[in-house]
Amino acid sequence: MATAEQHREISLQFLDHAEDELRKGDLLQASEKAWGAVSHFVNSVARQRNWPLGSHRQLIENANRLINQDPANASQRRRLLLSIEALHANFYHAHLDEVLVGEGIEGAKELIRDLEDLNRYTSEMNTTTD
Repeated sequence: MATAEQHREISLQFLDHAEDELRKGDLLQASEKAWGAVSHFVNSVARQRNWPLGSHRQLIENANRLINQDPANASQRRRLLLSIEALHANFYHAHLDEVLVGEGIEGAKELIRDLEDLNRYTSEMNTTTD
């Protein structure tokens, strides 16, 4: 099983791969790499916080669990998560064009940055209240 840090490293690698695949015109692989980047990032948080992981459903629950820790910005983050889900579906159905995949990759980067900041902030809050 991968550690939290390994999941985070994979997440960053997959973001790079998503952009490479988009440049090559492989929209299916670009979509799945962006989805994988978000998935691995969420799994890194789950490992760090000892949350259960394993299924697709659990992944989404963990993402929402983190997102909901900042209600003020939760709606925007959930919209980003839904757009990343569309990338995952694109891998199987090839229904998104290059513009939508590119925007989805940008959304994945934004969501990961936001979740990383949120994770850091909420981890610090938990540490100072213990």
